[in-house]
Amino acid sequence: MRLARLTSLFVLPALLLGTPARAEFPESSGSFTRSIGTIAGHERSFYFYAPKDLNPGAPFLFVFHGGGDGGAAREGTGHGFEVLADKEGFLIAYPDGISRSWNTCRKEPLSAAKRMKVDDVAFVEAMIAQAYATYRIDLKRVFAMGHSNGGQLAHRLAMERPQKFAAIAAISANLPAPENMDCMPAGAPMPVLVMNGTADPVSPYQGGKRLRQGRFAGETLSTDETLRYWVAMNGLDDTPEKQRLPHITSSDRTSVDRVTWRAPGKAAAVLYTINNGGHLVPQPYWRFPSQVGLQTGDIDATQIIWDFFKDAASRK
Repeated sequence: MRLARLTSLFVLPALLLGTPARAEFPESSGSFTRSIGTIAGHERSFYFYAPKDLNPGAPFLFVFHGGGDGGAAREGTGHGFEVLADKEGFLIAYPDGISRSWNTCRKEPLSAAKRMKVDDVAFVEAMIAQAYATYRIDLKRVFAMGHSNGGQLAHRLAMERPQKFAAIAAISANLPAPENMDCMPAGAPMPVLVMNGTADPVSPYQGGKRLRQGRFAGETLSTDETLRYWVAMNGLDDTPEKQRLPHITSSDRTSVDRVTWRAPGKAAAVLYTINNGGHLVPQPYWRFPSQVGLQTGDIDATQIIWDFFKDAASRK
């Protein structure tokens, strides 16, 4: 595994993939470092975001894009994780998938990364190694979140590398159905947060046949079945706490339900269901295109996910 740090400057316009309806991104005060290297036969690239005066022993967060790149992941989360990193003191990785895709647990070889049998797990392990060598991160507080295809990669890491991660979060992503599963789960518990919209036009909330660029991409579990997998893996009983969250925007045709499975000494599982919500990351700065569905104004996914990660780490 070879990675080379190239620059400590991050030029924002180079990563803009479109113009958001809202451009009032929050300001951050840290710096970006880009790395490019060869891992498992493929040239890979990613950015680290480090707050000023990042202390040794800081947590480390992966933000995995969907059908884009690391810049798209940054845009799609509204730069929100950077503001939290400045406040809370953690390192962020925005990695780039091969041809805007990841090799996930789905058997269907529609993505370039799957067809090429890209070893994204080795890529992730190399980034953890570099983060430790450069910043002396806390290896017991490494987290992964992803949207869409990136959420599926987060599921894969939770199943195949549970010893590497303290918790994961997946947005707009369910697990593959058993006949479409291409992973070898380690069978270990993992704190998991899932956030899915009931009107997602790409990743069906109820599971079934998933489409990718108009083509069949294999069967997926429903959101409820995905949570049942993690609830069982974490040894939790099926008596969750259910709550309808406050509705903030009167003109917003969405609502958000939270279901929490938790028990002393066990990894938690949390589901945020965005009723009428689409295929996107809810946050107050970036507006996703209307083609992917409605964007709720009731929650900020970046704050919710980071709070979940902190809580999960404190319980270990």
